[in-house]
Amino acid sequence: MKRWMMIGAACLAAGCLLLSGCGKEETASSAPGHVHIVTHANWNPFEYLKDGKITGFDIDLIEEAAKRAGLTPDITDAGWEAIFEQIRTGQADAAISGITITDDRKAGYLFSKPYFVSRQAILIREDENISSAKDLMDGKTVAVQNGSTGQEALEKLMGKNNPAIRKTPMSIQMLIGGQVDALVGDETSVKSICASYPDQHLKIVYDDEAFTPEYFGILYPKDKGQELQQKLDKALSDMVRDGTYGKLYEKWFHAKPDEKTLASLKQGDGNG
Repeated sequence: MKRWMMIGAACLAAGCLLLSGCGKEETASSAPGHVHIVTHANWNPFEYLKDGKITGFDIDLIEEAAKRAGLTPDITDAGWEAIFEQIRTGQADAAISGITITDDRKAGYLFSKPYFVSRQAILIREDENISSAKDLMDGKTVAVQNGSTGQEALEKLMGKNNPAIRKTPMSIQMLIGGQVDALVGDETSVKSICASYPDQHLKIVYDDEAFTPEYFGILYPKDKGQELQQKLDKALSDMVRDGTYGKLYEKWFHAKPDEKTLASLKQGDGNG
């Protein structure tokens, strides 16, 4: 986008005579076969920056799906809130960023079929006496990323305005520093934190009754994303069936997706 804006500015500076030709700005999606996809590249291993390039599980997945659909993806990085705004206003054709499919979001956006099954988990220090989500309500302070589905799950459990919920992007530092008793986040993110801080004696606690499974989907504009959604949904289904999805999963998570997960992906419908 910036490249085309610079070209447009150069045309004006040169005193272009054909105004109708100089004022045009071409977006990635306006080129035949190109789709503009946005992500928030700060969540390893789903999407993150490495040597200035966006990489990760989500990126490999969307690039392969687009290739199978005969499309060329133009993937750009944006803030978490910005990806929803760019989809809402039509500045982007799709967004992939570990976005959980929820009823509230489906009211304003179109989702793909689910491509990843996840759940919330509780991260504590090994010496902390917490064995379930219920224990969090016993005078514990809990860190969670602001605006995440982990926040939604915690607020449902502990109350929306509970001061014990600390909404912050610096949650792991708060847990390590003893400013909070626990951290609630996506299972894969929590596992990554444990692997990154092996000397901090951290422990993961699961409570599937309190935190039900979540399904990630690709986000599209509600009013004009159906055609792209259908193309990429077909590609995703083919990737699950022929084993490509499993290979990408193993590459980034160093484990095979379980059969229950694969069955959910084959049958799931993000818009039903």
